[in-house]
Amino acid sequence: MQWNGEDVKQRAEALAGKSSFEIGLAVEAQAKLLCPVAKKNGGRRIGKNTTASGLGRRTNPSGTNSLPSDKIAAPGDKFETFVGTPVFYGPYVEYGTFRMSAQPFLRPALDMVRGKALTIVQNGAKKEFGEYMNTKAIFSQTNEAFSE
Repeated sequence: MQWNGEDVKQRAEALAGKSSFEIGLAVEAQAKLLCPVAKKNGGRRIGKNTTASGLGRRTNPSGTNSLPSDKIAAPGDKFETFVGTPVFYGPYVEYGTFRMSAQPFLRPALDMVRGKALTIVQNGAKKEFGEYMNTKAIFSQTNEAFSE
């Protein structure tokens, strides 16, 4: 049998970062569906949600009236991903004010995707570790090791 501990460790770290970003993308997509359609600030929609990962991957808001500054800060930890809106009034819409009721879209999106997170990680693990999970290969390696 061959020990592949370092390879497995590197693949697991890559999988953790990639899965975190993919979960963030799912939250972003759901938040765009849930965000209020009211336009403010010259047409800059509240739904210009973006995702940024600690590995440097990010999405950019698209569409009309997008600004280069329409990005959120990236986390410092490589295994974290932030999803949010770059518009300054996003928290007022999410949590409400004393003049308007809350219209949450980010927190419900996270709740909706929470159940899909495990599936995203499992699918990534099957792709990343498929060769290690092949039971026939493991069985034949084990038999060879014991027959020597």
